[in-house]
Amino acid sequence: MVDQIKSKITTNFKQNSLETSKETAKQVAASVNRVKSSENNQNAKNVNQNVSKFISKDSIKQMTKEPPIDKANVSRIKMAIANGTYPVDLEKISDALLDAYKEMKD
Repeated sequence: MVDQIKSKITTNFKQNSLETSKETAKQVAASVNRVKSSENNQNAKNVNQNVSKFISKDSIKQMTKEPPIDKANVSRIKMAIANGTYPVDLEKISDALLDAYKEMKD
């Protein structure tokens, strides 16, 4: 009879400890998320202030309107590829592939 009571108390204690630990973990995670969010907001404000010192709002609007792509050059390259006249430097390609492979291995 004593063993039965003892095991019930131990089981209840373990369950309560586990539930308390889970709640504490949730509270800590929520606190960490709030701090990170606050830091991110502050960093974003600092970046915006620093950017506005160097770049005017008009130039930012101009950059968002037009992509920084040379359309004439892109169409020239597309035509060369389609015609089969685009120069392919196999040595450069193989060196780049080998470098990428070595980087992945490290």
